[in-house]
Amino acid sequence: MDIRTVKYFLAVADAGSITEAARILHLSQPPLSSAMTKLETDLAVRLFDRHPRGITLTDAGRYLHSAGRRLVAEENRITSALRSMGQGLEGELRVGAEPIGLWHLVSAAVSDFVSEYPRITIELADANPLVLLENLANGYLDLAVVPVLAEEPLPTVNEVAFTTVIIAHSPLTLVVPRTSPLAAGTPVHLSDLRRERWILPSRLPGARSLSRLIDDRFAAVGGSPDSVISVPTVETAAGLVAAGVGVSVVSKKLADRHPGVVPVAVEDGWPDLPLAIVTRQDGVVTPVAERFAHILANHGDHDDNQTDTVPAGNMA
Repeated sequence: MDIRTVKYFLAVADAGSITEAARILHLSQPPLSSAMTKLETDLAVRLFDRHPRGITLTDAGRYLHSAGRRLVAEENRITSALRSMGQGLEGELRVGAEPIGLWHLVSAAVSDFVSEYPRITIELADANPLVLLENLANGYLDLAVVPVLAEEPLPTVNEVAFTTVIIAHSPLTLVVPRTSPLAAGTPVHLSDLRRERWILPSRLPGARSLSRLIDDRFAAVGGSPDSVISVPTVETAAGLVAAGVGVSVVSKKLADRHPGVVPVAVEDGWPDLPLAIVTRQDGVVTPVAERFAHILANHGDHDDNQTDTVPAGNMA
C-alpha cells in the first residue's frame, strides 16, 4: 500500500463514486477502479460496498479513511520539515487555540513570530478543546494551546495520544452585564450566584478543565447553578454576557478587553486555569512548529512550574 494509492482511495471515499473521483483526479475510470480492486486484494479486506450509483465504505474502509488522512497529513509534515531543514526556516504553521489561550498567549506569540519569520504562512484555528484535539489527531494542526488539568488528563482521539506541557496559568474572573446590579463593584459570594443564569462552555468528555474548576467551586457552596446555557467557547459566553443574557467566568485578559462586560470579584476568588502546548505523541514536530513553541513558552509564566508535563489519558 503506497501513499499514492491511499490518496486515490481517499478521493474515492470523499467523492462517493469511482467515476466522480476519476474526474476530480483527472484519470480515466478503469485504472482507478483497478487500483481500488488491487488495494482490496493486497489488504485481503473489502473497503467498499459497490452500488449502481456509487459506493459506501465498509468498517475497514472507514478505518482506512481516518488512518489514511493521518498518513497523508504526516507525509506533508515530513516533506515540510525536510524542506525547512534544507532551505532555512520557512513554510507553513497551523496552530489551534482555545479562546482563553488565544487571549492570554497565542496572539502575542503570533505577533512576535511573524515579525521574526515573515516568510512563514500561519493558519490559526479558534475552537473548543475537543475540536482542536481532533484536528491534532488527524494531523491537520501542528500544535494547539488548550486549558488542562493535571488531575484530568487529555483524552486520546482516534487512538492518538498527546504530549502536554503547561506553560502558563490564566487568572479567571466572574463577568456580568454592565446593566446588572452585580456590576456595582461589591465582592459577591459564590452561593449568591447560584440563582443567576450562567453561560458556560460545554462540558467536553475528557477535555473539560474550565467546567471542572467551576463545578468544584460550586460543589463547595451547595451545588451547581439552577440555570446554565452551554456554548462552544468562552468568547461566545462573553458576547452573550455583554448582551445581558447572564453571567460567566472568563480570563481576566478577555474580560478587560471585551466591551459590555464588567469583572466582579468573588469571595475566595477562582483558581488560575493552566494552559498547555499540546502536540501529538507520534507526530512530526517541524522546525517551524518548534520555533513557535519556543516563542509561546517565552510568553508563558516565568516560574518553576511553567513546564509541568501532563500525561495523556483516555476518553471518558
